[in-house]
Amino acid sequence: KYGRCNRQNACRYHLYPKLGKDDINSSRYVPPTPEEIKPLDFVDKDLMQATFNEFKSNVFFMYLVKLFGIEKAYQLQEAYNIGTARGGGVIFWQQDRELNIRTGKVMYYNANGRRNKDKMSWFVHKKISKDFNYRQCFFGLHLTSLDKPVALCESEKTAIIMSVFEPGYTWIASGGSEMLNTERLLELPRLDMVYPDQSPELFKKWEKQTSIFTNRQMDVSVEKAYKDGIVEAGADILDLELIQRGFR
Repeated sequence: KYGRCNRQNACRYHLYPKLGKDDINSSRYVPPTPEEIKPLDFVDKDLMQATFNEFKSNVFFMYLVKLFGIEKAYQLQEAYNIGTARGGGVIFWQQDRELNIRTGKVMYYNANGRRNKDKMSWFVHKKISKDFNYRQCFFGLHLTSLDKPVALCESEKTAIIMSVFEPGYTWIASGGSEMLNTERLLELPRLDMVYPDQSPELFKKWEKQTSIFTNRQMDVSVEKAYKDGIVEAGADILDLELIQRGFR
């Protein structure tokens, strides 16, 4: 019925369908329904507090005792919310500047302070609910303020121990080389020093990512120590400090 004649050059027959009111209405643009933004879930503070015990079984905590003594170890535990997990594990609780508990990262260490690679790390929120709507933040974020310079490194262990070696900074940790992003950086009130693990590629990556803080400085001492044969590939600022201070 509708269409045009194959012999259009001869008869020019061409009939279009008529558009009714319903056809016009159905062709209008219908904007998509905005996706509902689900609020973040937080870990109950009582749950975190319940992990502040059994420190004699916490291998990482006992390593802090070995380094600094029992009193200083407890001071670090209180400041950084260090908890105890089953099997000798440590919980690095992530708390934001509003003091909300985002999640807890469970890790395992040997008595010498090095990672126990036979045991996998895991996150507490996964034991709470499979639908837990979380967003990680920097470890130690709750300690940051405009009043004190902030130093960023990768490892939670490094942040805790370096806070004793270099107390002029508030030390925070990304929790991994790939855990640095703009969203987390914007939660910081300031950033003054960046200590990437030894890797030219990682150095360039972190340098670019943290450039939103125009006055921050990049530490080059670990890279230099690696070139001088003092530390191994992949070392961080704590490895260098422990060597220089005679702990290794």
